[in-house]
Amino acid sequence: MNADAKKRYKDIEFPYTCPISNRIFESSQGLSCYVTKTLKMNHEEYYDTYINHRDNSCFFCGSKGKFISISKGYRNLCESQECVKKSFNSHSVEGFMYRNMLSREEAEVQFKIENERQLKERIESQNKLRKIDKNWDKKRSRNCKYFWIEKGYSEKNAILKAKEVMDEIHLKTSIKLKSNPEKYAHKYPTKKEYYLKRGFSEEEAIEKISEIQNRFSLQKCIEKYGKEDGKIVFEERQRKWIETIDSKTEEEKIEINRKKLFNNGGYSKISQNLFWSIYENFKNNKINFEELNSETIRYDKINKRHYRFDYVDHSKKKCIEFNGDYWHCNPDKYNESFIHPILKVTSKEIWKKDIDKINWFRKRGYEVFIVWESEYRKNPKQTVEKCIKFINE
Repeated sequence: MNADAKKRYKDIEFPYTCPISNRIFESSQGLSCYVTKTLKMNHEEYYDTYINHRDNSCFFCGSKGKFISISKGYRNLCESQECVKKSFNSHSVEGFMYRNMLSREEAEVQFKIENERQLKERIESQNKLRKIDKNWDKKRSRNCKYFWIEKGYSEKNAILKAKEVMDEIHLKTSIKLKSNPEKYAHKYPTKKEYYLKRGFSEEEAIEKISEIQNRFSLQKCIEKYGKEDGKIVFEERQRKWIETIDSKTEEEKIEINRKKLFNNGGYSKISQNLFWSIYENFKNNKINFEELNSETIRYDKINKRHYRFDYVDHSKKKCIEFNGDYWHCNPDKYNESFIHPILKVTSKEIWKKDIDKINWFRKRGYEVFIVWESEYRKNPKQTVEKCIKFINE
């Protein structure tokens, strides 16, 4: 490309003297007529042979450009669809290169300057609109009722439409996060990665998670409100909670308990925090737990039942079972005759079922370590260390 060419398709200088006949021409029209009628030559052929006053290559790919006229020569753009597309893309570095006849380095500088200028203008323009209409931003957002009211919906229907949009957004976000829980672990305050990304140490991260899991307790209320008022606040909240539960049907009670402790798939939320902490130390092993490759499921042909194992390190042939105090009837809290209000079986029956499941897995060469929910809540760091030691043994 001719770096001195200020005009994209620069005409040859007139008056022009034809090298064949030494005839002088004052305009491109006269020269064109002479080449066609007198010399009986193709314009492109004459230009290539006698003029060729500027570069004829495509600005993007370097191939020969399209011929324009005898006085202008070739277009600095071939007929390739890809190159034509680049020339039309005004808001790109390539577009700046083509339109302004710049090198890539020069175009990148100009592109940045233009971006900053446009951004500044856009912000100024939008701020003016916000002063005129305080709901301007909301009217541009599909998840706000004002957006739909502007489109002619009644306020009631606009609220419904905005809710539909939010439900759609939440669903897509949920699918995205669950599709790769390890990648997005830093987005959850109940995950260690959330705090590590914010500069906390691993020990501090585990302590933070433990604090979240024990936010409301009598001790917390006393610390916040004092001994007497704290006890009143705690008892009042417990009373309201019991009244709310008592007002529910048996089916609703079952559903509340399940939603409180489980993520619909039948695994406890708190167990996954423990498993992610353990997994950090054995990333190269073949490991399964619900949020990483799903739980390990095996079938007992004799008793004709499926077993779900919480955390299994297949490389080490080690299994960790996380037993919720309520669902597995922790012996420290329930006697053997206790009848589980939801499962409708005694503690003794639940214990037997758990033992059968563990023994079945042990016969297949796996060692099993049991962690109780209350044990982990009380001392998460020590529990993680015990699990790591068990796997390494």
